[in-house]
Amino acid sequence: MNTCHFCGGELKEQLTTFLYEDDGQFWLVRNVPAFVCSQCGEKEFSRATTKQVLNLLRQPPRPVEILHVPAYDMAS
Repeated sequence: MNTCHFCGGELKEQLTTFLYEDDGQFWLVRNVPAFVCSQCGEKEFSRATTKQVLNLLRQPPRPVEILHVPAYDMAS
């Protein structure tokens, strides 16, 4: 059994969302395989999956959807 590095919970393989930020821009990739902690929700992506997603984002295809997301700042 794989365990979470943060809380020790059980990691389960499932599809999830990969969120990437670079220089104030955000990219969201859905249906990415990962190990997700059943206790705290922490996501662990394999190196191969991370490399595949980052390669996809270097020359992204046309997005399937554009999202408008509210942003908050705890410093203000």
